[in-house]
Amino acid sequence: MKKSIFMTLAAIVVCGLAVTLFTQCNKDKEKNPVVNMLYYVSVSPDVLSVADVEINYLDASSAQQKEIMTDSTWKKQITTNTLPLTEGVWAKLTPKASIADGNYQLRIQTVAAYTTDLPDGTKTYEGWENANSDMITTTQSAEEVATWCTQSPTVALTIDKKGVSNQTYVDFGGNYDPHEPSEAFGCPLLCDLLGWDWICNYCN
Repeated sequence: MKKSIFMTLAAIVVCGLAVTLFTQCNKDKEKNPVVNMLYYVSVSPDVLSVADVEINYLDASSAQQKEIMTDSTWKKQITTNTLPLTEGVWAKLTPKASIADGNYQLRIQTVAAYTTDLPDGTKTYEGWENANSDMITTTQSAEEVATWCTQSPTVALTIDKKGVSNQTYVDFGGNYDPHEPSEAFGCPLLCDLLGWDWICNYCN
């Protein structure tokens, strides 16, 4: 009988400890931020006719990933609960083997953006953009197109534990001028690009 009582008490203690640990784990989870990372790359149709486009980006663990761009726009959204973190994206443009002279309209827009839901209930968000402008005034040769391709912009930023971002540099291997600054933007472009309607509601 005594053994049975001790076994019952021990079971109660173990169950109570498990419930406490489970509750504590849930509380710890609730304290983590929720970060929505977003990358966006847009090119004019002529770019795909003269170059192969490989998107290089960092995932939530800062590991480098690659995807081939097959359409004029590419978008990737990643959700994580880890801060600080680094975002970075670069479109590697490799000229095709045979390019005829022509009046190509070449443009690429590269964006890295994010929103955060912080443990204290506040939200932060920001977007950074870098674009390589159109070349439409004169006929471009294969050499000129190749030179333009080497200037594909990189956008990279770090987000601290408070959800505040600053520009940084990520070496993807061959990306253009690391000192070229990106431009920050907010509403309404962020809403349009990302489809996050709550941002504009939050601003207003």
